[in-house]
Amino acid sequence: MANIASGFLYINLDKYSELNKNAVDEIINNLENNYLFTYGSNCDANFNTENRAIDLGFTGRWTCDSCWEWIENEISDGQNNVELSLEARTLLLNSEISGGSYEYGTHHRDRVEKKNGAKKFERYHHTKLDSEWPEVLGIIGAYNLNQGDSKYCGNDVQITLLEKSEAEKYFFSICDDDGGFVILIDKKLDKVEFFSEDDDGYESINEILEGIENGDIKQKREPEKWFGNGELIDNLIGEMDNCFELTKTF
Repeated sequence: MANIASGFLYINLDKYSELNKNAVDEIINNLENNYLFTYGSNCDANFNTENRAIDLGFTGRWTCDSCWEWIENEISDGQNNVELSLEARTLLLNSEISGGSYEYGTHHRDRVEKKNGAKKFERYHHTKLDSEWPEVLGIIGAYNLNQGDSKYCGNDVQITLLEKSEAEKYFFSICDDDGGFVILIDKKLDKVEFFSEDDDGYESINEILEGIENGDIKQKREPEKWFGNGELIDNLIGEMDNCFELTKTF
């Protein structure tokens, strides 16, 4: 079975034209029974009459690219193998649509936007989910913390700067509800010097460096191999707007 991505869409209908409720129902019924939008579970759509908006949650195979392509095909000039009536397609064409998809804990997140009358989505992809920890901590501004201070980022991830040195070494504790670790970063060299999912009472940078040098402290694994690494990075920066870049198409 392929990976399953979670998708969401907000379809804001044109508020200045007469509402065709039959066309709205046709769009919703088609999407809720469309295999592209129901790969891993149900597609759930709700229509808010007052706001003229369809709120849609669904799942797609691998990513939700095939879902975006289906909508683009329905409103294209070519009208290749379309499934909606002209009235329903016109309603979609004249809508403003925004949304996105993600597979939690992997390197996939995207966002899509379509303006009223546009026949293609603008597609944005997250470009930082495969970043290593020195860069991730820079993105969230963790190096600006005062020693001993904590901050909450993303989805309730707690970052604590345990110690920093004049040589620009930073010792952090990072955790969320599912666990965490301690990590020593050499900011000058932009690298991880030590990582442990158990703090084991480490109290200072010098203690760690001396322990590594004399063999008393051994690193068990790299942070990238820790079971919760991808999920924790996703929790921290997965929804940061400045990490999405417009996909260039030619």
